Amino acid sequence: MGEVISCGIPYLDKIMGGYFLGENIVWVLRPGTDFDIFLEAFLTKKKEPPFKTVYVSFDFPPQKILNRYEKFFKPEDFILVDAFTFGKGNSDRFFQSFYQGETIRSKPFRINCIKDLTEPSEFIRIMNSLQEEFKTDIACKYFFGSLSGMQELWGERDTLHFFTFACPKLFELKALAYWPLVKEAHSKSFLANISYITQIVVSLSFEEGNPCSLRFLKLEGRPSKLLNTTHYYNVQEKDIDFVNPLEPAEIADKFGTQKLPGLEKSPEAHPGFLDTKEPIRIGGRIRDFRLRKNLSQVELAKRLKITPSALSQIENNQSLPSLPLFIQIARFFGKSLDSFFAPEQKKMEVKTINQ
Repeated sequence: MGEVISCGIPYLDKIMGGYFLGENIVWVLRPGTDFDIFLEAFLTKKKEPPFKTVYVSFDFPPQKILNRYEKFFKPEDFILVDAFTFGKGNSDRFFQSFYQGETIRSKPFRINCIKDLTEPSEFIRIMNSLQEEFKTDIACKYFFGSLSGMQELWGERDTLHFFTFACPKLFELKALAYWPLVKEAHSKSFLANISYITQIVVSLSFEEGNPCSLRFLKLEGRPSKLLNTTHYYNVQEKDIDFVNPLEPAEIADKFGTQKLPGLEKSPEAHPGFLDTKEPIRIGGRIRDFRLRKNLSQVELAKRLKITPSALSQIENNQSLPSLPLFIQIARFFGKSLDSFFAPEQKKMEVKTINQ
């Protein structure tokens, strides 16, 4: 599958074998799980030649980001996209003062400040410009912080639209991207669609009186046995200390607890947010687009280089296409990926009138 890149946490690298270039990693978060330490380990892991790092901030002012990461990067290797100052920062003069006079020229990194956040077009334009700049033989890491912040600004529909456009594009550019979100801030349908498109989904949880826990909800290209096993960890300053999930006695001794949630339960067959009354059903939309082009299943299958039987299963929602095939289908019809998640069109009842 290509070059393997460390996530910055040796324990997780050992479990999943690191990341493959092109992978998008969605983090489903709950409070108290110290995601920032996982992020910092990922962004600052050294490699030669170094990655270009694009940090998109919806939730924090630029000064906070620069103070945290200035010591880790050379000026040419870190690009900050500020979607906070004129977003959640509400264009406040205090935050705008960061860009006034000589102060901005003294900043150590390149900064793109997005001034129009009423809708996503300027943000998308800047992201497209960066991706065009770094598309040729330049390895990139992206951090989109966060999908929940995007949704607060633009709503669920536009956030899903951006993700379904950006995720496959980063996959083809062989970039790596982190996409955190707060689970409770999104609908089950949104989470299910995000999970389908991305390559990796990681859940971080925390309950009072117990250690933090991590589970892989999706690991494309890895053994299915890795899914839904609970990995417990503790945080000491900026170090993450994992305990083998197959040794409950050691966990209880290490964390001073006698019973941990999930140790006596069988692993779930799928992520909880996929247990929804709104399952992913893109087959009907593919059929609708095919019929508009007056194509038979045999003709479309031939153009996609798959069997008519495979296409029939997809259209009848008996199977889902892989991400590369999904991208191929969208390109063939000239559609964005999110258009396939719209409700299926109801079949019109045709009545024959005898004259």
